[in-house]
Amino acid sequence: MSTSLPSIAVRNVARNGRRSFITLAAVLLGVTAVIVLRGISDGFVRLMEDEVVQGRTGALQIHRKGFVDSVEALPLEPNMPYDDEMRARIRGVPGVTGVTGHIQFSGLVSNGVSQTMFVGRALDMKTEKQAVPRSGFDVRVGGEELSEADYTHGIFGAELIKSFGAVTQAAKKKALAENAPGAQALVEQVTLSSTSPKGRSNSFDVAIKGLSDSNLPFENKRVATVPLALAQDLLGMQGRVTEYAVAVDNLENLERIAAELRTKLGPEYEVHTWQELQPFVRDVIVRLKVVLGFVSAVLGIIIVTGIINVMLMSVFERVREIGTMLAVGVRRRQVLTLFLTEAAFLGLLGSVGGAAIGSALVALLASQGIPMKSLGSGVESLLRPELHAPFMLGTLAFATLGAILAASYPAWRASRMQPVDALRSV
Repeated sequence: MSTSLPSIAVRNVARNGRRSFITLAAVLLGVTAVIVLRGISDGFVRLMEDEVVQGRTGALQIHRKGFVDSVEALPLEPNMPYDDEMRARIRGVPGVTGVTGHIQFSGLVSNGVSQTMFVGRALDMKTEKQAVPRSGFDVRVGGEELSEADYTHGIFGAELIKSFGAVTQAAKKKALAENAPGAQALVEQVTLSSTSPKGRSNSFDVAIKGLSDSNLPFENKRVATVPLALAQDLLGMQGRVTEYAVAVDNLENLERIAAELRTKLGPEYEVHTWQELQPFVRDVIVRLKVVLGFVSAVLGIIIVTGIINVMLMSVFERVREIGTMLAVGVRRRQVLTLFLTEAAFLGLLGSVGGAAIGSALVALLASQGIPMKSLGSGVESLLRPELHAPFMLGTLAFATLGAILAASYPAWRASRMQPVDALRSV
């Protein structure tokens, strides 16, 4: 009997089509839902990480000690040397793939009639893409990203420029060519004024090369992005920066690389990961994973409950069959094993089917992409769901094991029946 248990279990599954279909459907739909949800969730996490790590901060940032504690005031002190020696020290850490320098500063922006505060981001366009590959992703269509050749050009928040009645150079040229009303009055450059670390005031006229589109009111109304050389001249900080942005080969190695950088650079420097610099994004990701875990748990409970009900129904409907097996000498543990084998077969079949359907749906969504607004930006991005092999294998194992555990009690009840009582049952 023991050698034929698997074949008997398969036959019973095929013979009891209605019960088997209900169990299969519960497992299949549950696994499919979990896989699709996880694929979308992982795609959303990757999109957020890419936009922060590859579009804004880099994977790591290096500052002088004490800078981050007072960052809201945008201090120019303490700052750091920006030279080949410092970049070489940073690049010498295994896993570092790119280094660039930034200056964060503030000042006044004016169109000659009115003025307001702005927050400046100065980027070294020669090396920016090495450390922040998607830098400039939020530039509105019709504008241009900054390039190495730019000096007195900048990218400004859309609302900031709109409040000045200003437009990009390209927009003004188009308006003039079309003889649009008021084209001559449009402003295509503004004046940036700021103060050096030693208190010297300076100003530059900066042409508007593009507009950044953000869902964050502060960035839309206050931020101006300019070339590093312009900011250094404006602030009297030639050869200096307030931060280094660093790219790494693999985000899984982030903590290890950060620790090595701290050791190599010494106590006068601080190294922060992107999660520390962007706690809002980090918290969103954590909450998303918690919600996904809760939904997956609910689906798991539904699956297990469905299997328990179906297996109990199977036991009650097969009382005479169980009694006959026990009467002809089939051992109780063999009856227990038979029911568990049936559950394992149904769980495995349902989980494999669910994994196949879920993977196909995720692949379809990934190939098409799900349009959505970028985090903190009005620019539309495509969310592409993704799956990872360890999660897929874990889901298959969990669903199969869950089916076996769910069938344990019904199988135990079947094995504990008395043959005489079972044969008397109608």
